[in-house]
Order: sequence, then structure tokens, then C-alpha cells
Amino acid sequence: MRVCKFGGYALRDAAGFARVRAIMGPGCVAVASAPGRRDRHEEKVTDLLYACQSAAAAGREFGHLFDRVAERYRGIARGIGLPLPDGELRQIYRGLKTGASPAWAASRGEWLCAHLLSDYLGLPFVEAAETIRFDRQGRLLPEETAERLRRSLTGGAVLPGFYGADERGEIHTFPRGGSDVTAALAAAAINADVCENWKDVRGVYAADPALVADARIVPRMSYRALRTLSALGAQVLCEAAVAPLRAAGIPLNVRGVEEPAHPGTVIGPAFGGEGGAVIGVTGKAGLTLLRLERLGREEALAREVMEAGAEIERLAFDADGVCLLLRGGEGRLSGLGDCAARETGVCALSVVGEGLERIGAAARLDTALAGAGLRPLAMHQPPRGLYLTALLRGGEYAAGVRAAYDAFLRE
Repeated sequence: MRVCKFGGYALRDAAGFARVRAIMGPGCVAVASAPGRRDRHEEKVTDLLYACQSAAAAGREFGHLFDRVAERYRGIARGIGLPLPDGELRQIYRGLKTGASPAWAASRGEWLCAHLLSDYLGLPFVEAAETIRFDRQGRLLPEETAERLRRSLTGGAVLPGFYGADERGEIHTFPRGGSDVTAALAAAAINADVCENWKDVRGVYAADPALVADARIVPRMSYRALRTLSALGAQVLCEAAVAPLRAAGIPLNVRGVEEPAHPGTVIGPAFGGEGGAVIGVTGKAGLTLLRLERLGREEALAREVMEAGAEIERLAFDADGVCLLLRGGEGRLSGLGDCAARETGVCALSVVGEGLERIGAAARLDTALAGAGLRPLAMHQPPRGLYLTALLRGGEYAAGVRAAYDAFLRE
């Protein structure tokens, strides 16, 4: 059995619904997001619903905003030959008018999209509020959720993503990657053969295609490699959307809805098989490099740094002090020790893959960066780790990515 998650891009219009129907097969479970933008100037349906709820809570008129939401769904219904969902739209409007919570308002985007997809595909609609269970504090109840999903997803079905409910019926939403999380929970619960994540890209790119125009799609990688790529900067999938699949040993297939024949990227439990030592180049920008020293009291300094609550990306402790890579400002770190060095606007460029020591990755990356006229501020490679990171100055990141890609991945 397949669980197929379709993002907002896939369900943005009637043509997208038709592509989804062509992708679905017998016994498949579809997890639906709310319709996404049709162009970069258009507001997301979810954002419009949040705006409606905010206006209603403040006693302001929101009909002009809701009309835009309604027209999106009516346009899809017309395009796929279904009756207009005016009854459902009136239900949402009444809920907004009578004090609905932000979570309830936002969840209606997935709820109505899944209803339309259910009618279009001729598959049962499974209510997420009755299957994805939270406690009253909004924490997922994984065991109860798994049991309810197993009972409900016995064959082909359509399940709205992003939300669930507690025992009182109060709606709760996932904080990030909501529909991805729903799909992973569903796949794990029914022991699916695969969880397919249908997106606006053909798979996981080996580098940001905005920086490397011909960056290739990574055909295979391990869950560990995916987690490393994501942690180091790649915009792939959040950990909560991967953990249930990794625990159940179910492969994840990231595919492009515009090119359904392309196999995309398969992410599986087996460690290895990526097809080469390096699978990708990624990174983060806008960081601050800070070195603090307090000679003779280095251990106390390290402890105080950890307790200061700063947004630390990396930390290194040596005999003379502490070296920090920060995502935000210095905050309460100021005054903890003597500032030996400070560099703002730093970029962390990372090469990710297996067996980096075996291919002499550090020397290879240093040579590639030097060839591009770049001199790293520092380099870090953990023993038997999956990554090698070079710290570059602001403005050097794009050139660094291209140099690293050419050195490790260019065919």
C-alpha cells in the first residue's frame, strides 16, 4: 500500500487535481494539503484563513478576505466537474463568525481540499480530527493516533493533513511541515510499502538549484544522511515528518508532481547506497563567529556559555577558550569572557556524505575553495561524521557552493 502526500503546489488548481488522480492507484491513501499559490503574488489559502480569523476575533469585517478563499475552492470544483462546495463554505464562514480558534480556521484549508479530493477520486474521506490525536496541551498522542489510523485507513482513502484534535474536539495543528507529518504517521500506522511525498521539485537536489543551475537529483540516501542535510541547511523535510518512517523502516520517496515518471529521491533505512561518497552540498548564511577566552577558567566559561541560552549552531572548546558559531545575536554571552575574535555575516558551507575521510575531503575542499579565490576562516570534520564544514566570509557562499559542487559532484 502507498501513502501519497500531495502538497499545496500539487493541489493548487483543477489541473493539479487531475494530475493527482493519474498518480493515485488502487488502495492508495492520499494526504491532502490546502491549495497552494498559483503564482508568487497570490496569498496562500492558509494565510487568508488566518487573516479571516484574526479580523473576526477583533470584530472587523472579513467577508472580502473570505470571498477570495471561497473563489479558490469554487474554481477547483468547477474545473473538476464537482458541485460547488457552498454548504462547506457556509459552515467555515459561520465558524469564523462565531469565535473559531486560529488552529480551527487554518485547518479548514486542508479539510475542504480533502473533501473535494475525496469526491473527485471516489474515495472515503477520513476526518483527521477523529484520527490524529493530541492532548489538551497540543502534544501528539502517537499510540492512540496509530491505532485510530490503523482502524480508519483499511483501504483507499483521503485524509486531510496538518491538523488533529484532542478529546474535547479542540483542533490542534502541527507547527511545521504539518501535512508531511500526517503522511508519515499514516504510513507508519498501516505499515505502508512506501510514503510518497509529491512536491514541486523532482526530488532532493545535491545543491541549491538557484546557485547550481544543473544540480542533479540525489537518487538514493539514508535517513541519517537526510537528517544531516536538513540540519546543515537544506530545505528538505522536518525531523517530525521523517521520524515515524525511520522507526518503522518505511522508505520515503520524494517526487515531482509535474514529472511523475521521474523516480525522484528514495530515502531508506539502509545506511549506504548513495552511489558515492558525497551526496550534497548545503549550508547556512548570516551567522556570527565568536571566540571567548578566560585563561585558567575555561571549563567554567564553557558551562556559562551553555547556560546563557544563545542560539548556538556549533561550539568548540579548547585549552584557551570557547569558539562559537551563532544563529542569532550574542545576547547574554557578552561579558562572559574576553572576546578574542568576532566575525559577523559568516557562512557555513557543508559537504555531506559517507566516507569523507576515505576520499581526503578536507584537502579536496580546501583546494577547490582556493581555486575559487576563497580562504576559509575555519574547517571542521568530526571523526567518522557525515559532514565537512568550511566557514566563509559573507558574500562568498554562492561561489563556495559552486566550487564544492564542481569538486565533489560534477560529472
